[in-house]
Amino acid sequence: MVGPSGSGKSTIWNLCKSALEKLGRTVKTFPLNPKAISKSLLLGDYDKETREFKDGVLTSCSRKIAAENKDTLCWIVCDGDIDPKWVESLNSVLDDNKLLTLPNGERIQFGSNVNFLFETHHLK
Repeated sequence: MVGPSGSGKSTIWNLCKSALEKLGRTVKTFPLNPKAISKSLLLGDYDKETREFKDGVLTSCSRKIAAENKDTLCWIVCDGDIDPKWVESLNSVLDDNKLLTLPNGERIQFGSNVNFLFETHHLK
């Protein structure tokens, strides 16, 4: 969804969610602003010395979504400008593979019930 602030982008996806729920579907949304946080806070951080991985906001949401029933629609709503720094990390999620590869090498497979929605002012 593309348009300036206040143009109704959030209203549109909330209206679609409400319509689906009135039809008996379950829709869970996970809104976040990827541009507001660092890439390591978004995708997680792997400490090479301790070999520990700490989940980021998106990886935490992804784990919750992977555990959901496949009949539940899950929408990850990225609200903010699209930036190559973080959107390139979603290449394999947005193609037919629907596979999120984490910085520690772990992979999370999304089903057909998962969609990414992008709310942005422009596509420059």
